[in-house]
Amino acid sequence: MALSDREKRVLVFMHLDVPPEYGVYMKAIRHAEVIEPANVRRVVRSLARKGMVSLMMLSNPADFSMAGSGYVVTSAGHAEAERLKDEVTL
Repeated sequence: MALSDREKRVLVFMHLDVPPEYGVYMKAIRHAEVIEPANVRRVVRSLARKGMVSLMMLSNPADFSMAGSGYVVTSAGHAEAERLKDEVTL
C-alpha cells in the first residue's frame, strides 16, 4: 500500500521521536510542524486505517494514571518507517 508524502513524514516522526511503548498525541505532531497542522488529524487517521498506527488509551508513566488517547505505531508501521527513514526529511 502506498503512503502519501504527508503520511510518510508523520509515520517517520512518530517512529523516531517516541519510544515504541509510548503513544503520540495529535497535538504533539501539530507542534512539531512535521506537516501542516490543519492536516494532522486526517493524516493520522489515514495511517490508522492502513494499519501503521493504532489508537490507544495512554497512561502517565510516572503514576500510571490515564492521560487520554493517542496513537501508537504498530509493528507494521515501525517496519515501514524504518524502511522510509532515510528518504524522508523532517
